[in-house]
Amino acid sequence: MNYFVFFLGIILLLVTTSDLINTSLSVRGAGFISKRLSKSIWSLLLVINKKTGRKKVLELGGAFILVSILINWLFLIWISASLLFISDPNSIMNVETNSKTTIINKIYYTGYTLSTLGLGDMESSGEFWDILTAILSFTGLILISIAITYLIPVVSAEIMKRKISVYINTLGGSAEEILLNYWNGKDFKELEQPFISLIDSIILHAQNHKAYSVLHFFHSSDRKEAFVLNLTNLDEMLTILLYNIPVDQRPSKNILIRLRKAISSYLVTLPATFIVPGKEIPPILKLTALENKGIKIISGEKVDLEYEKLKTRRQLLLSLIKDDGWEWADLKTSGYNHAINTGETY
Repeated sequence: MNYFVFFLGIILLLVTTSDLINTSLSVRGAGFISKRLSKSIWSLLLVINKKTGRKKVLELGGAFILVSILINWLFLIWISASLLFISDPNSIMNVETNSKTTIINKIYYTGYTLSTLGLGDMESSGEFWDILTAILSFTGLILISIAITYLIPVVSAEIMKRKISVYINTLGGSAEEILLNYWNGKDFKELEQPFISLIDSIILHAQNHKAYSVLHFFHSSDRKEAFVLNLTNLDEMLTILLYNIPVDQRPSKNILIRLRKAISSYLVTLPATFIVPGKEIPPILKLTALENKGIKIISGEKVDLEYEKLKTRRQLLLSLIKDDGWEWADLKTSGYNHAINTGETY
């Protein structure tokens, strides 16, 4: 027996199993292999999108990465288990010819053992290989089942993410538009009810994103469903309410802080997908439209100091937007309307 090949197979199988379990069964996000595979594929898709200008490439990214993770697990499990049998020339025998099997034969035997197909043209020779075959059979069944069932909650979580995004967009297509839509001539108290609805939803998505970091790679070229744009608009709008609007005109401070913390619970999950604050500082929104509406705007050194404290937060939001294939200027879009476009969005 070649012990180097045997233990190489053991180590590779353990590493793959660890990655699969950490990715699909833990709430810590993707495992070491899956995380880097996902980011590598997404970075390539971003380059293609930048050169071609077709966001449709990014729309396919989430599903492509999800399937790639699944295929990668299956491939690594198959290869690592095959190495165990390849380590010994006499581990598997051909039943019909009673002769040794080739490396290809052993890979084939491992494949139908893991899938519990149970073909009988080859069999293990010796008690050790019999037991190993049995172990790999039920281990393969369990791991493959876990890998496949991982797909379902990810898709469900993505649907929830798009629901939140569309809901925010119905409030308004930009931070300023949301405020204009909910100005009743006296204050912004009418925002309290939609904010309360958003708090639980965003917290749930933050936990989903922490458990399934692959969610970040599901992109929508439809701005109404573009979560990163709508969430950033919401956060920028909260900043305006907290620092640019007089206290008596704001929604309940408790609700504002709870919503801000809910968004923060999502933002702290971003480093798991290699998103960190960049050096570029996004521009501060000019509130001319609000002033033209007769809304009093607070400004000055104190407000500037508060915005300076939020620099890292806003840099992180900018990095998030860019990593999803958008730019900060894309935040300035019109809100939800009743027009129906049945054509494809590019």
